[in-house]
Amino acid sequence: MAKKSTTSKKTTTVYAGHYSLVKVCAFWGVVLAGVAGLISFILKLLEACGVIITWGSKVSGACSMVAQLALFISAWLAAYDYVRNKPKAWKTVYIVFLILGILGLVGLGLNTFLN
Repeated sequence: MAKKSTTSKKTTTVYAGHYSLVKVCAFWGVVLAGVAGLISFILKLLEACGVIITWGSKVSGACSMVAQLALFISAWLAAYDYVRNKPKAWKTVYIVFLILGILGLVGLGLNTFLN
């Protein structure tokens, strides 16, 4: 008599709750980073030609801040999906570095708008 072979199929559930938001934030972060880079390039080019625009650095800084914020949010959501099912130590490391990242963004934002 032939042996019956049973194979069990493992199904893995992928949690895709934040993936569309991660993609949107990453896309707009890249677009805004490109706009901020273009504005900075144009301002530096105009400065090299002798034209000085006093409010241009604030606009460039604001675009850069928004771009970094969108990229930070997408990285934050992707990292949360990674540590969601990890032990408590991983979640603690995530929270500590999330707070440090937020403090860095706040410091960067204050530096951008105060200059």
